[in-house]
Amino acid sequence: MFVAAFVAVSSGCSAHDGNRKPAGRDASSKTTQAQPEPKDTRPGSGAAAPEPKTAAQFVARARQTMGAEKGWTFALRGSESAVMQGQAPSSATYAATVHRTTDPAALQQTGTVTTSKGVRKPEVVYVVGGTGYVKDAAEGWKKGPLSDPDIANDVEDPVAELDAFAAYAKSAEVSRTATGVRLQVSASGWQLSAARNRPALKRAVREVEPALDQLRKAGVTATDSQIALKSFSESWDLDRAHGYRPASHRYAFTFLVPFRGADITVSQEVQADNGGVFGGSVALPSGVK
Repeated sequence: MFVAAFVAVSSGCSAHDGNRKPAGRDASSKTTQAQPEPKDTRPGSGAAAPEPKTAAQFVARARQTMGAEKGWTFALRGSESAVMQGQAPSSATYAATVHRTTDPAALQQTGTVTTSKGVRKPEVVYVVGGTGYVKDAAEGWKKGPLSDPDIANDVEDPVAELDAFAAYAKSAEVSRTATGVRLQVSASGWQLSAARNRPALKRAVREVEPALDQLRKAGVTATDSQIALKSFSESWDLDRAHGYRPASHRYAFTFLVPFRGADITVSQEVQADNGGVFGGSVALPSGVK
């Protein structure tokens, strides 16, 4: 997401070493096998589209509604932490505004990271022409393709995330709300090694990797088969009065990383609230290439 949380580990963190059984998979909470989204059957004559019924149909309608406007504004807030028993948590929060155009697809994200020590760092992110550009505080610009995890983890793009959600939308539970519907996918019990192959968990795995890299550099030796997904949840609240456009998107996960007979808990939560139509354009600042 925005910063890899870090927990300083040392030989004095635990009174004893212990052997931990690799995490198993809970069959009752595993993410369902992803299924492709159905084709949009909206008539081209201008007649009202049929009311969606399934999760995949709701996602198709939401994507259609989002694509019909020039752009959208989102308010982002998030948090990330790494906690080990007996130590102060290492954490950070994030708040940002996103302007996302649809044709051409481009994004501007302006926000601030605040660490648990009270340090505030501005961050600016652009996505133009399929390339991401990131500037943290006074550092220079870094850029790269969105396939680069180092770039992708800095980009919060609800429109692209809705497109990705379509690949596993059939596994979502549908519930009615006062203003429309909520689509939710949840999972738990997966080993990290198995989670890598689940479409719904692809982002969670990518986002947790920087924290795991830092923990390994600090002496944590847990393997992928020992690191367990404690919980994962992704939800979309869709507004019926506005063509089932996303009103909010929430994404959260917690991994347990064994270390010396205890667990380091690595968590992240991000929420994007739809601020309405954006009629402007997105362009890189002068001098950025």
